[in-house]
Amino acid sequence: MKKLFSKSLLLLSVTVLCSYSLALACDCIPHSMEEDFESVDFVIQGKVTDIKDLDYSNIESTLAYRLNPEYVDSAGYYVEINVSQKFKGSVPDTIIITPSWSGCDFFFRINSEYVIFGYRNSDGHYHTNICTKTFKLDDTKLNRFKAVIEKGN
Repeated sequence: MKKLFSKSLLLLSVTVLCSYSLALACDCIPHSMEEDFESVDFVIQGKVTDIKDLDYSNIESTLAYRLNPEYVDSAGYYVEINVSQKFKGSVPDTIIITPSWSGCDFFFRINSEYVIFGYRNSDGHYHTNICTKTFKLDDTKLNRFKAVIEKGN
């Protein structure tokens, strides 16, 4: 009986730990770049010119901050993007990507360039997440992306 109780307790502990780690994960449905391009509100290329995480008074308690303690200084949200190219949608020349403060937020770095697949909510705020095909600019990914758009036209 004591052995059965010990095994049950061990199994319960493992289940709780696994459930906790799964709860932190972002649940993304796999899709192609073509499907993502069609489903989002806008696709732009732009450079991160400012990050305003300090506007969020409780950032130290977020999962993103705990995973990366240098988060406030190096990456994050309330990200100002200077738009250099618009592939889909109507956006101003400068936009702010706002957070959802979840494990699904995409981390941006200041002075880096990205192609951003995103959404505009009913309040007019711009969002993206790690489930979109948003990527840091490099020649290989940009060429693949451009091939996808040319194929669609």
